Amino acid sequence: MLRRLTMIAAFFAWLAAPSPAAAEANVVRVAKQFGVGYMQYMVMQELKLVEKHAKAAGLDITTEWATFRSSDVMNDALISGSVDFVSLGVPGIITIYSKTKGTASEVKGVLGLNVSPLMLVVRDPAIKSLKDFNDKHRIALPAVKVSNQAIILQMAAAKEFGDAKYAALDHLTVSMSHPDATAAMLGGQSEITANFSSAPFQYRQLKNPAIKLLLNSKDLFLDDPMSFNVVAATSKFRTDNPKLFAAFVAGMKEATDIINADKRKGAEIYLKVSGEKTSVDEIMEVLADKDIVYNNRVGGIRAFVDFMAKTGSLRNPPASWRDMFFPEAMAGAGG
Repeated sequence: MLRRLTMIAAFFAWLAAPSPAAAEANVVRVAKQFGVGYMQYMVMQELKLVEKHAKAAGLDITTEWATFRSSDVMNDALISGSVDFVSLGVPGIITIYSKTKGTASEVKGVLGLNVSPLMLVVRDPAIKSLKDFNDKHRIALPAVKVSNQAIILQMAAAKEFGDAKYAALDHLTVSMSHPDATAAMLGGQSEITANFSSAPFQYRQLKNPAIKLLLNSKDLFLDDPMSFNVVAATSKFRTDNPKLFAAFVAGMKEATDIINADKRKGAEIYLKVSGEKTSVDEIMEVLADKDIVYNNRVGGIRAFVDFMAKTGSLRNPPASWRDMFFPEAMAGAGG
């Protein structure tokens, strides 16, 4: 009897004992897109900064990097669990947070990914304002209806034509990667008449005297400069991998500091990792634009949330845009 009681007591003691913490992931998968707006990622990749900070936290990890066309593809990859950190345009983080809020795969913003203007450029001399587009024109952008560029085009259309006609130009838009759109704009005959792009592609196109600037995103976000992209992850990944999550954040901040300390070094790394066939001097010309600022601040979010809620493309808006971000993102956040 005594033996039986001893065994029962041991069993309940085993149940009550704290279980060992689950091991954190030994691989972190990161997705980026095209252009110098993702230079921080490329510095992290080349200098193995996530691995560096993970090792300091006692983790032995490897980082896998992938390049996607746009936020819509990344959203699917993040929710499916095939990547851990992604870079989303502001509409992308708003949409995916709205869809996943309160679920096991809830997605939130981790950090801002610099400030960089997005430019709508045209090669038809007859187009001098948004009113001059017609049904024969096509506007290339990373993803129709969901990308930064797509929503900014709607904002500009609402301003030009009235709120009720915010989607007046949507039927002219086509999804195309920045490199492909640049080739179409510079390559002669093409149905692509305009391109809403990002750095360095828009600057490369504007070197052609036949291509003119029609719209600059910075003019719509004068009070709170818009984050070019937002780094995002699931709440589950952050909970299950606190050290690895912190290592990624530290790596991103170190990459940002490295670029700000030596932009030429950042440009050299960017060209090496991206494989772009251009010169360091050309990238440095792009980085000379004072409106390109490498930081981790999030900004311009409220304007997007308000607009998307008003137009009905956001059916489950957050009580506050700040709810969409982890605490790490809130340092120096916009209004």
